[in-house]
Amino acid sequence: MNGPFTLSKNERLKRRKSIELLFDKGKAIKYPAIILIHRKSEDKEGLKAMFTVSKRNYKRAHDRNRIKRLMREAYRLQRHLISVEDKNYHLCFTFTGKQLPEYAYVYEKMGLLLNNLNTQIKELP
Repeated sequence: MNGPFTLSKNERLKRRKSIELLFDKGKAIKYPAIILIHRKSEDKEGLKAMFTVSKRNYKRAHDRNRIKRLMREAYRLQRHLISVEDKNYHLCFTFTGKQLPEYAYVYEKMGLLLNNLNTQIKELP
């Protein structure tokens, strides 16, 4: 990790097998407009995240890219809310809203999702 508020390439989830496992065996946390799918990773890769937006809701690529950029920025600034010792998790944030969001909205929902994830992780044995 380069610094406390960076999101480098090695912190992004890109491997096909890891993504398939995440969608097959991951658990979902749903909030209006954003869904978080999370799964504990077997390999010691650290915390890895990916961000997706449905092409069905947003036909134009520049709209999807903007939403993903907003989600990455909100995640990057609030990632410290995940305060578990063993940070070997894979995360997928999926935007499901119907309207183009403002940054403040995405930031608020991302904070709620990460706090909820933190409590769920701590409850696990």
